[in-house]
Amino acid sequence: MSSGRSSRDPVAHSPLLAACSPAGLYVAAPDGHLVDCNEGLARLMGYGSREEALAASELHLGGGAAPQPAGAVEGFLTRRDGSAVRVMRTETIAEARGERLVVGAIVDLSSTRCTDDRRRELSEGLGQAQKMEAVGRLAGGIAHDYNNLLAIILNYTSLVIEELDEQSPVQKDLAEIKRAAQRAASLTRQLLTVSRRGLAQPVVLDLRDVVRGMDGALRAAVGGSIDLAIALGPSACRVLADAGQLEQVVMNLALNARDAMQGGGRLSIETRAVRVGAAGSLHDAHPAVPPGRYARLVVSDTGSGMCDDVRTRAFEPFFTTKPRGKGTGLGLATVYGIVKQWHGHIELASQPGQGTRVEIYLPLSARAASSRRARAGHPRRAAPRPGEGGTVLVTDDEDAVVTLASRILGQNGYTTLTARGPREALRVCEAQRGRVDLLLTDVLMPEMSGGELAARLVKLRPDMKVLFMSGYTGDALDGPYAVRPGAAVLGKPFTAESLLRAVRRALEGAT
Repeated sequence: MSSGRSSRDPVAHSPLLAACSPAGLYVAAPDGHLVDCNEGLARLMGYGSREEALAASELHLGGGAAPQPAGAVEGFLTRRDGSAVRVMRTETIAEARGERLVVGAIVDLSSTRCTDDRRRELSEGLGQAQKMEAVGRLAGGIAHDYNNLLAIILNYTSLVIEELDEQSPVQKDLAEIKRAAQRAASLTRQLLTVSRRGLAQPVVLDLRDVVRGMDGALRAAVGGSIDLAIALGPSACRVLADAGQLEQVVMNLALNARDAMQGGGRLSIETRAVRVGAAGSLHDAHPAVPPGRYARLVVSDTGSGMCDDVRTRAFEPFFTTKPRGKGTGLGLATVYGIVKQWHGHIELASQPGQGTRVEIYLPLSARAASSRRARAGHPRRAAPRPGEGGTVLVTDDEDAVVTLASRILGQNGYTTLTARGPREALRVCEAQRGRVDLLLTDVLMPEMSGGELAARLVKLRPDMKVLFMSGYTGDALDGPYAVRPGAAVLGKPFTAESLLRAVRRALEGAT
C-alpha cells in the first residue's frame, strides 16, 4: 500500500532536476559526440530545443578520452551562430552500463557574478590598460614638440657634417651628437608604440616571410653560443600589420631570450596558422583568446626563466630586471603595444630555471599578401634639377621645421613656398599665381589641423597633392578633418633622405 509520499528514486527525478538547472548539463561519448543534455545547454549553444541540439551532428562536447582537470575551468564556448561567450565548466568520467561517458556542466559567466579569480583578472587587465593609457598620454604630449626638436638637431648636424672636411676633429663630436639624437628619437618611437600611438604602415603580409627575412639578423644578434631553430608552418600566415613593427617584435623577444641564456641555450621561433576554438566547441588552452583563425608566433628559450612577481610585471612599461643603464624596460612593453595595436593577443609562460615561452596570436587576413619590393637593388633616382622638382608649400607651427624642410627641398631641385601656420598657408596659396604641386603640412597645429587645412586648400587647387608630417597618431589623426585613410604621412623626426623620398612618392601619387 502506497504511503502517499513521492518516489525517492534519484533516477526518476533526474529529468526534473536537469530541467530547472541554470547550468547547461550534458553527457558525451569519449570522442565528444553528445549523448544527452538538458534544455539549458541547448539554449546556451543557440539551439531551439534539447531535441534539436541532440540531432545536430556538428555539436561536440567533452574533453575527449581524458577528463578535464579537477575543479572548474574557464574558457570560451562558440555558439551555433559563431558568437563566443565566456563560460566555466566541470567534467568527470563516469561508467554507465559498462560504457565510459563524459559528464559535464557549463555555466554562462556573462549572466552570473564573476568569480574571485575572474574579478582579479579583470582588475589586473584594467590596471594594465590604465598604465598604457598613462604612458600614451605622456608620449603623445611630448612627441609633437620633441620630434620637431629632434628633426632640427639631426638634420642640421648632418648638414654641418657634410660641409666639414672629413679630417676635421669636430666630425667625431658631431657624430656623437647625431647618435644621441637618434637614440632619443628611437626612445620616443618606443613610447608611442607602447601606447599604440606610433605611426604605422599596415599592409597584408605573411608572418612567415617576416621571420624568414630576419634569419641572418637574428643569428648575428643572439650569437654563436645559442642554438637558433626557426620553424615555419606549411600554411600562409597572412596578417594586417606593419612589417617593421613585426620585425621589432621578433627581434625584441629574441634579444630578451638571449639575455636570459648567458651560458648558451636554445632559442626556438615558430610561426603557424591555427584555429582557436570551433563552432559548437569549448577551448580552455588559451581562455583569453577569442575563437577564430590566427597566425601564431611562438618564441621560446631554455634560459633562466622568471618568478611569478617578474612574470606578472613583464609587460609593464619601464619595468626591468637588468642593471641600471643596461635596459630601458620598454622591450616587452613595446611588444605588447604592437600586438594590441593589430588586435592580437599575447601570452607569457615562464618558471625559474625552466625557460620562457611567449605566444602571440594575430588575426588572419583573408586578403592576399601585398608584394614587398626589395629595399636593395633598385637604382636611386637622381635629384631633379633646380626648379624642376615642382613647387611645394611647406607649413608647420614650428618655424625651424619650416626653414629646415624648405632648405632641404630647395637644395634638391624643388621650389618652395613657406608659411608659419595654417592661416598664413591659406594666404600664400591664394596669392600664388603659379602651380602648387604639393602641400607639406604638419598635422597638429593650433589654428586648425593639417587635415582641415588640406581639405580647404584642395578645394582651391584640386590637382595639388598632400603630404602630412606627424610624430604620432593621436586624436588629431582620427578627427573628421584629419588624415584620411591611405593618405601619405611622413613621420617625425625625418631625415633629408626620408623627406625627399616621401615628397617624390607623394608627387607620384604613391602612399
